[in-house]
Amino acid sequence: MKEICPVCGSKHVVCLNTLTKKYRCDSCDEIFELEDKPKIVEYFSKEKRLTPSEIYKTAIESTFELSCVFGEDTMGGTGFYISPNGYIITNCHIVIGRFGEKFSLCDEIYSCKSKATAYSELELVYVDPENDLALLKEDVKVPVKALKIADKLPEIGENVVAIGNSKGEGLALVNGIVSDVGRKFRGHPAFLFNALVSHGCSGGPVFNENGEVCGVTVGGHEDAEGMKYGIPVEILRKFVKTAEIEKDIKIQLL
Repeated sequence: MKEICPVCGSKHVVCLNTLTKKYRCDSCDEIFELEDKPKIVEYFSKEKRLTPSEIYKTAIESTFELSCVFGEDTMGGTGFYISPNGYIITNCHIVIGRFGEKFSLCDEIYSCKSKATAYSELELVYVDPENDLALLKEDVKVPVKALKIADKLPEIGENVVAIGNSKGEGLALVNGIVSDVGRKFRGHPAFLFNALVSHGCSGGPVFNENGEVCGVTVGGHEDAEGMKYGIPVEILRKFVKTAEIEKDIKIQLL
Protein backbone atom coordinates (compact mmCIF):
# COMPACT_ATOMS: atom_id res chain seq x y z
CA MET A 1 0.00 0.00 0.00
CA LYS A 2 1.40 3.42 -1.00
CA GLU A 3 2.48 5.69 1.87
CA ILE A 4 0.43 8.79 2.60
CA CYS A 5 1.67 12.02 4.18
CA PRO A 6 0.13 12.33 7.67
CA VAL A 7 0.32 16.13 7.42
CA CYS A 8 -1.41 16.97 4.12
CA GLY A 9 -2.66 13.57 2.96
CA SER A 10 -0.66 13.60 -0.27
CA LYS A 11 0.47 10.35 -1.86
CA HIS A 12 3.53 12.06 -3.38
CA VAL A 13 6.09 10.97 -0.80
CA VAL A 14 9.73 9.93 -1.17
CA CYS A 15 11.50 7.40 1.07
CA LEU A 16 14.64 8.88 2.59
CA ASN A 17 15.66 5.88 4.74
CA THR A 18 14.09 2.42 4.52
CA LEU A 19 15.49 1.32 7.90
CA THR A 20 14.09 4.22 9.89
CA LYS A 21 10.97 4.51 7.70
CA LYS A 22 11.70 8.21 7.14
CA TYR A 23 9.87 9.96 4.31
CA ARG A 24 9.59 13.41 2.74
CA CYS A 25 6.41 14.78 1.22
CA ASP A 26 6.88 16.45 -2.19
CA SER A 27 3.64 18.36 -1.74
CA CYS A 28 4.20 20.06 1.65
CA ASP A 29 7.92 19.30 2.04
CA GLU A 30 7.37 17.81 5.52
CA ILE A 31 9.63 14.98 6.75
CA PHE A 32 7.99 12.22 8.79
CA GLU A 33 8.39 8.63 9.96
CA LEU A 34 5.91 5.77 9.61
CA GLU A 35 5.36 2.92 12.06
CA ASP A 36 6.20 -0.65 11.05
CA LYS A 37 2.54 -1.60 11.30
CA PRO A 38 -0.49 0.51 10.46
CA LYS A 39 -2.61 1.63 13.37
CA ILE A 40 -5.75 -0.40 13.85
CA VAL A 41 -8.87 1.41 14.91
CA GLU A 42 -11.14 -0.79 17.01
CA TYR A 43 -14.86 -0.29 17.02
CA PHE A 44 -16.78 -1.55 20.01
CA SER A 45 -20.49 -2.08 19.60
CA LYS A 46 -22.77 -2.95 22.45
CA GLU A 47 -25.56 -5.40 21.92
CA LYS A 48 -28.86 -3.75 21.23
CA ARG A 49 -30.62 -2.70 24.38
CA LEU A 50 -34.21 -3.81 24.54
CA THR A 51 -37.16 -1.99 26.06
CA PRO A 52 -39.13 -3.75 28.82
CA SER A 53 -41.90 -4.31 26.28
CA GLU A 54 -39.50 -5.98 23.84
CA ILE A 55 -38.09 -8.20 26.59
CA TYR A 56 -41.59 -9.24 27.63
CA LYS A 57 -42.58 -10.16 24.06
CA THR A 58 -39.39 -12.18 23.63
CA ALA A 59 -39.54 -14.00 26.98
CA ILE A 60 -43.20 -14.53 27.82
CA GLU A 61 -43.55 -17.81 25.90
CA SER A 62 -40.63 -19.27 27.86
CA THR A 63 -41.91 -18.22 31.31
CA PHE A 64 -44.87 -19.73 33.12
CA GLU A 65 -46.79 -20.12 36.33
CA LEU A 66 -46.01 -23.03 38.63
CA SER A 67 -48.33 -24.84 41.02
CA CYS A 68 -46.81 -27.23 43.56
CA VAL A 69 -49.19 -29.57 45.37
CA PHE A 70 -48.57 -30.46 49.03
CA GLY A 71 -51.46 -32.74 49.99
CA GLU A 72 -54.42 -30.39 50.20
CA ASP A 73 -52.26 -27.29 49.95
CA THR A 74 -50.91 -25.63 46.79
CA MET A 75 -47.98 -23.23 46.50
CA GLY A 76 -47.61 -20.91 43.50
CA GLY A 77 -44.42 -19.72 41.87
CA THR A 78 -42.71 -19.04 38.57
CA GLY A 79 -40.42 -21.03 36.29
CA PHE A 80 -38.68 -20.60 32.94
CA TYR A 81 -37.08 -22.71 30.24
CA ILE A 82 -33.27 -22.71 30.21
CA SER A 83 -32.78 -25.22 27.41
CA PRO A 84 -34.59 -26.37 24.25
CA ASN A 85 -34.95 -29.89 25.70
CA GLY A 86 -37.39 -28.78 28.37
CA TYR A 87 -35.32 -28.09 31.49
CA ILE A 88 -36.79 -25.47 33.81
CA ILE A 89 -35.43 -23.32 36.64
CA THR A 90 -37.32 -22.25 39.75
CA ASN A 91 -36.63 -21.77 43.47
CA CYS A 92 -36.07 -24.68 45.81
CA HIS A 93 -38.48 -23.19 48.33
CA ILE A 94 -41.27 -23.53 45.73
CA VAL A 95 -40.93 -27.32 45.52
CA ILE A 96 -39.92 -27.91 49.16
CA GLY A 97 -42.48 -26.16 51.34
CA ARG A 98 -42.20 -25.24 54.99
CA PHE A 99 -45.17 -26.06 57.19
CA GLY A 100 -44.51 -24.88 60.73
CA GLU A 101 -41.19 -26.39 61.73
CA LYS A 102 -41.35 -29.13 59.09
CA PHE A 103 -40.23 -29.17 55.47
CA SER A 104 -42.02 -31.25 52.87
CA LEU A 105 -41.28 -32.11 49.24
CA CYS A 106 -44.27 -31.38 47.01
CA ASP A 107 -46.32 -34.30 45.66
CA GLU A 108 -46.83 -32.88 42.17
CA ILE A 109 -45.65 -29.90 40.11
CA TYR A 110 -47.61 -28.34 37.27
CA SER A 111 -46.98 -25.48 34.87
CA CYS A 112 -49.17 -23.44 32.61
CA LYS A 113 -48.73 -20.42 30.34
CA SER A 114 -51.96 -18.80 31.49
CA LYS A 115 -55.04 -19.58 33.54
CA ALA A 116 -56.89 -20.34 30.31
CA THR A 117 -54.75 -23.32 29.38
CA ALA A 118 -54.30 -26.80 30.82
CA TYR A 119 -51.47 -27.54 33.23
CA SER A 120 -48.53 -29.78 32.31
CA GLU A 121 -47.04 -32.07 34.95
CA LEU A 122 -43.30 -31.60 35.54
CA GLU A 123 -40.56 -33.85 36.88
CA LEU A 124 -38.36 -32.68 39.76
CA VAL A 125 -34.77 -33.40 38.66
CA TYR A 126 -32.40 -31.71 41.12
CA VAL A 127 -32.52 -29.31 44.08
CA ASP A 128 -29.96 -27.12 45.81
CA PRO A 129 -31.39 -25.87 49.14
CA GLU A 130 -28.17 -23.99 49.93
CA ASN A 131 -28.65 -21.65 46.95
CA ASP A 132 -32.45 -22.02 46.75
CA LEU A 133 -32.57 -23.39 43.20
CA ALA A 134 -34.44 -26.31 41.69
CA LEU A 135 -34.28 -27.97 38.27
CA LEU A 136 -37.46 -29.30 36.70
CA LYS A 137 -38.11 -31.14 33.44
CA GLU A 138 -41.02 -31.06 31.04
CA ASP A 139 -41.50 -33.99 28.68
CA VAL A 140 -41.37 -32.02 25.43
CA LYS A 141 -41.95 -33.59 22.02
CA VAL A 142 -40.24 -30.82 20.07
CA PRO A 143 -37.57 -28.29 21.13
CA VAL A 144 -38.94 -25.38 23.14
CA LYS A 145 -37.89 -21.73 23.10
CA ALA A 146 -35.42 -21.27 25.95
CA LEU A 147 -34.20 -18.04 27.48
CA LYS A 148 -30.62 -16.93 26.91
CA ILE A 149 -28.48 -16.90 30.06
CA ALA A 150 -26.18 -13.92 30.63
CA ASP A 151 -22.50 -14.29 31.41
CA LYS A 152 -22.49 -11.89 34.34
CA LEU A 153 -24.63 -9.78 36.63
CA PRO A 154 -25.36 -6.16 35.59
CA GLU A 155 -23.55 -3.41 37.47
CA ILE A 156 -25.12 -1.35 40.23
CA GLY A 157 -27.50 1.18 38.70
CA GLU A 158 -28.18 -0.78 35.50
CA ASN A 159 -31.75 -1.54 34.50
CA VAL A 160 -33.37 -4.94 35.02
CA VAL A 161 -36.77 -6.44 34.21
CA ALA A 162 -38.51 -9.30 36.02
CA ILE A 163 -41.42 -11.50 35.00
CA GLY A 164 -43.37 -13.44 37.62
CA ASN A 165 -46.65 -14.96 38.70
CA SER A 166 -47.61 -11.99 40.89
CA LYS A 167 -49.78 -13.05 43.85
CA GLY A 168 -50.60 -16.21 41.89
CA GLU A 169 -52.83 -14.18 39.59
CA GLY A 170 -50.81 -14.64 36.40
CA LEU A 171 -47.59 -13.50 34.77
CA ALA A 172 -46.76 -9.80 34.99
CA LEU A 173 -43.83 -7.54 34.12
CA VAL A 174 -42.03 -5.19 36.53
CA ASN A 175 -38.83 -3.22 36.08
CA GLY A 176 -36.21 -1.46 38.19
CA ILE A 177 -32.46 -1.24 38.72
CA VAL A 178 -29.75 -3.27 40.41
CA SER A 179 -29.39 -1.62 43.82
CA ASP A 180 -26.47 -3.63 45.21
CA VAL A 181 -24.48 -6.80 44.65
CA GLY A 182 -22.73 -9.23 46.96
CA ARG A 183 -25.65 -9.44 49.38
CA LYS A 184 -27.04 -12.42 51.30
CA PHE A 185 -30.68 -13.48 51.48
CA ARG A 186 -31.64 -16.28 53.87
CA GLY A 187 -28.01 -17.34 53.94
CA HIS A 188 -27.34 -17.62 50.21
CA PRO A 189 -25.63 -15.21 47.76
CA ALA A 190 -27.96 -12.61 46.27
CA PHE A 191 -28.14 -9.23 44.61
CA LEU A 192 -30.51 -6.43 45.56
CA PHE A 193 -32.92 -4.86 43.05
CA ASN A 194 -35.97 -2.63 43.37
CA ALA A 195 -38.42 -4.03 40.82
CA LEU A 196 -41.69 -4.57 42.72
CA VAL A 197 -41.95 -8.35 42.53
CA SER A 198 -44.46 -9.97 44.88
CA HIS A 199 -45.39 -13.39 46.27
CA GLY A 200 -45.64 -15.84 43.39
CA CYS A 201 -42.75 -14.26 41.47
CA SER A 202 -40.22 -16.49 43.23
CA GLY A 203 -38.32 -18.60 40.72
CA GLY A 204 -38.96 -16.15 37.89
CA PRO A 205 -36.31 -14.70 35.56
CA VAL A 206 -34.63 -11.32 36.00
CA PHE A 207 -33.35 -9.85 32.72
CA ASN A 208 -30.58 -7.43 31.81
CA GLU A 209 -31.04 -4.77 29.13
CA ASN A 210 -30.12 -7.25 26.38
CA GLY A 211 -32.99 -9.55 27.34
CA GLU A 212 -30.69 -12.17 28.90
CA VAL A 213 -31.43 -13.86 32.23
CA CYS A 214 -29.05 -12.32 34.77
CA GLY A 215 -30.70 -13.72 37.89
CA VAL A 216 -33.61 -15.53 39.52
CA THR A 217 -36.12 -13.77 41.78
CA VAL A 218 -35.95 -15.29 45.26
CA GLY A 219 -37.73 -12.97 47.71
CA GLY A 220 -37.75 -9.68 49.56
CA HIS A 221 -38.47 -7.88 52.82
CA GLU A 222 -42.10 -7.51 53.81
CA ASP A 223 -41.51 -4.11 55.39
CA ALA A 224 -39.43 -2.65 52.52
CA GLU A 225 -41.12 -3.09 49.16
CA GLY A 226 -38.12 -1.69 47.26
CA MET A 227 -35.75 -4.35 48.64
CA LYS A 228 -36.06 -7.46 46.50
CA TYR A 229 -33.44 -10.15 46.02
CA GLY A 230 -32.27 -12.24 43.12
CA ILE A 231 -29.91 -15.18 42.79
CA PRO A 232 -26.95 -14.05 40.61
CA VAL A 233 -26.46 -15.63 37.20
CA GLU A 234 -23.03 -16.90 38.24
CA ILE A 235 -24.70 -19.07 40.91
CA LEU A 236 -27.29 -20.22 38.37
CA ARG A 237 -24.59 -21.33 35.92
CA LYS A 238 -22.72 -23.24 38.65
CA PHE A 239 -25.98 -24.91 39.70
CA VAL A 240 -26.64 -26.08 36.14
CA LYS A 241 -23.12 -27.52 35.77
CA THR A 242 -23.44 -29.36 39.10
CA ALA A 243 -26.83 -30.78 38.09
CA GLU A 244 -25.39 -32.03 34.81
CA ILE A 245 -22.61 -33.85 36.65
CA GLU A 246 -24.74 -35.20 39.51
CA LYS A 247 -27.59 -36.39 37.28
CA ASP A 248 -25.54 -37.27 34.15
CA ILE A 249 -27.68 -35.05 31.93
CA LYS A 250 -27.07 -32.45 29.21
CA ILE A 251 -28.97 -29.22 29.66
CA GLN A 252 -27.76 -27.20 26.65
CA LEU A 253 -27.77 -23.63 27.92
CA LEU A 254 -28.05 -20.94 25.26
